[in-house]
Amino acid sequence: MKMKSLRFVLTAIFMAILPQQVLADGHKKTMWDVITNDDRFATFAVMVENAGVEHLFNGKTAINATVYVPTNFAFSTVPQAMTSALRFPENKGPLSKLIKSHYFIGTVNDMEEGDYFMTTNINGDQIRIEQEKNLFVKDMIIQSDPIMVGRNKIVPIECVMFVQPSISDYRLSMEQQQEYPITSCCIRTIAEVSAFVRSTDFTSD
Repeated sequence: MKMKSLRFVLTAIFMAILPQQVLADGHKKTMWDVITNDDRFATFAVMVENAGVEHLFNGKTAINATVYVPTNFAFSTVPQAMTSALRFPENKGPLSKLIKSHYFIGTVNDMEEGDYFMTTNINGDQIRIEQEKNLFVKDMIIQSDPIMVGRNKIVPIECVMFVQPSISDYRLSMEQQQEYPITSCCIRTIAEVSAFVRSTDFTSD
């Protein structure tokens, strides 16, 4: 009698746990899960929420993507006036464009030094991604190993980047400016803030 009661209790516990386990196994981790659960990306997560573009990261956008996610340190290297301005609701448009500048269509694994590929970010900017020591596209310094999330890839970087016409980047040779019309840069100085402002409408919705 006691054996039957024990068996009944164990069966009840097992049946109660099973649906939860099935739900847990069936839940697919998204990029948003990774970003919001990693303290390094806390500032980026707030910026994404302020821009209203969580759909790019929570699995609702069916795009195979590589996302270069700036760390908290990366945002600390941006002039304070800009990070403060991007928190105002009226600057949601430029903030959205800045976030999307880090979001590239497609993934490439196992790149070696000297390799490169042409890619397009979600803003429609075609950019050359190049592997040279620890640099991707000049300024995009990788902080740590990429994080694979299904078919997507998150690359932590110590840089808040934007794209600009290559002709505006004095660090490029004339040949590079002609060959690659768009380049990626870090926003670390007032001059780079000015370049971002010139390329973006800060009055857009």
